[in-house]
Amino acid sequence: MQNQIGAVLKVVGSIVIALGLLLGIIGGSQANSFLFFVTTFLGSLVTGMALIGMSEIIRILEVINENIPKRRRKMVRSSNDILFDVSPQSMSTKEEDDIKEFLQKHNVDIEKIIPTPKEDFFIIKTSARYILIEMGSFTPKIIDEEKWPEDLVGWFEQYNQD
Repeated sequence: MQNQIGAVLKVVGSIVIALGLLLGIIGGSQANSFLFFVTTFLGSLVTGMALIGMSEIIRILEVINENIPKRRRKMVRSSNDILFDVSPQSMSTKEEDDIKEFLQKHNVDIEKIIPTPKEDFFIIKTSARYILIEMGSFTPKIIDEEKWPEDLVGWFEQYNQD
């Protein structure tokens, strides 16, 4: 998907360069001055390249915007208010042992286990990142970062600020 403003800037930049070349040739030949041609063409070349450069910046920003996870853009505090006022669930020693045993099998070093307000969900802090684990079934399950529940993402961002 190409941004219309970026496309227009690229076309306008190309037209400015072409017109500068054309006007430089015509004006330089009429004035019989090579200096007129060079200054006219270089002025239009710089202006046109600046416009084309801006169109490229817009294109790159579009690519970055498309790659930002949608859940981060949709974060609205009102949808997460339910979890903000709830204290985290308590963690039993069995759950803690199960989590540690599970993560040892996956060669993950645990720095901290953070209980969440959502039942059976725990956030694990490692040296490199945070991992969400669901304990709802008989074995722990790692939840991909893109699939974290919206309300937990909001709660965790709030939790990290405190």
